[in-house]
Amino acid sequence: MSSPFSTFTHLSSPKAGDYRSVLTVFSQARSEFVLHLRPAEIAHQLDRPEADIELLLDSLSQWGNLDRHHDHVEATSITEFYRVKWLYQLSPRGEATELALQTYHESLQQPGELQSEALRDIIDYLEALKRLLQANPETATADFSKILRQFNHLNDRFEEFTVQAQRFMQFLQSTIELHGLSLEDFIAYKDKLIDYLERFVSDLITSTNEIEQHITELETLGVRRYFPGVAREAMIDALDPNDSQRRQREEQRREGRWEGLRRWFLGKDGQPSQADTLRARTREAIPSLLIAMQNFHDQRETGADRRRDWMQLATWFAEMPSDDMAHRLWRVAFALAPARHLRINEETLDHRDQSSEPPRTSWLEAEPMWLEPQLRKSGSTHRPGTAKAIVDLSTEREALRRLAEEENAQIASAHSRLTMSQPMHLSDFAPLEATPFQLLLDLLGRAVADSAGLPLERFPVQATSTDGALLISLWPPSDDSFADLSTTGGILRSPNYRVQISGSSLSRAS
Repeated sequence: MSSPFSTFTHLSSPKAGDYRSVLTVFSQARSEFVLHLRPAEIAHQLDRPEADIELLLDSLSQWGNLDRHHDHVEATSITEFYRVKWLYQLSPRGEATELALQTYHESLQQPGELQSEALRDIIDYLEALKRLLQANPETATADFSKILRQFNHLNDRFEEFTVQAQRFMQFLQSTIELHGLSLEDFIAYKDKLIDYLERFVSDLITSTNEIEQHITELETLGVRRYFPGVAREAMIDALDPNDSQRRQREEQRREGRWEGLRRWFLGKDGQPSQADTLRARTREAIPSLLIAMQNFHDQRETGADRRRDWMQLATWFAEMPSDDMAHRLWRVAFALAPARHLRINEETLDHRDQSSEPPRTSWLEAEPMWLEPQLRKSGSTHRPGTAKAIVDLSTEREALRRLAEEENAQIASAHSRLTMSQPMHLSDFAPLEATPFQLLLDLLGRAVADSAGLPLERFPVQATSTDGALLISLWPPSDDSFADLSTTGGILRSPNYRVQISGSSLSRAS
């Protein structure tokens, strides 16, 4: 009797492609409700000799992929009746194998997605659970069939969402650095992906807040008290509904899934939640794409491509006529050749200074340089004699001190220039010099990044500067107008945000 997994044997066979072609014909026929096939029909579809097809079918029957029985339908004589002919069909194990391979190929070919719709479905299922628990605050009167149905929908949708998110992050990581694309294709891909990531981050922030609130409310309603009843309801159709051990395992499974959902959105023991991690990873992908874009530009401008260089080096290795030549190429490519022809001492240095050899003279043509034994052993030599005089660096230190004082004065002036007693629009700012403008850009960048996707009631958004000395409070623009802020480096055009900048509590404490 063949093993349970012998139906996968054809995949490692030298004729795996032929076997897959035959099984594909059977799968297609099965989808068209054609149960049996003859070797002649398969040979006609694959345009192969019938004798070759019969050999393949015989092997697949031995491995358990196909079932066969005698074909007497077309027999018109006693001789044809006793001649061995077969009808073939997929066996139950063969059907399961084809289904597994189809699922495997679909899983590899299907790209991961960040499903905003799944987040909204999770919110709907949590709201439905909350309504059921509020309508039946006591477990004795609860409708566990409806509660079980909502839990099953919630678990399935949450599992699909996490799997797709993991697959998308793997796909994103593998495609950050694109090769073989034109600059226009790369720009189109980058812009589309950045818009996609920004849209998902906005939905994730909003949905995560709602999901956290629903989970907290369900735990306040005592959702864990309902797990024994849910486990009991899930075992109604079991062979033995009163199996206590199986019921206990089902209850633990339900609790584990709820704890996983809670940990994914709320975190545990001070650790960041998976939702926060996903949001951070998604945001990190945007600057990574911009860096890849810069590398792409550098490759086009300088012609440097590390991947191409490695491929060229591999080609050279493959073309080496002998191992000795390959080893020599290895030493040259990675600078592993010993420099034993370099030997130097005072006499050689003096002779080198007096000679007229140009600096581009080949080592093979230049005179040898003699090296002292101590230098060859330790890489350095000790020259006897008096120690060198200590260099006085007081002048340089004084210049650095004055430079630091000037920078501190410029920063203090910029702080006083930007701080204000009440909010004002960007369009109300007077022309700025370089230092105040850089500080303002730093504050605006941090505040705008933190405000992405937030609802209006969450404003104002507050952020501190890089040095922690200034605090900015930002409100969204009241209309679609733009502000043109004049600076010594040009004009900054931005939505007309309303901001207020003040000294932070850290700077006041210091």
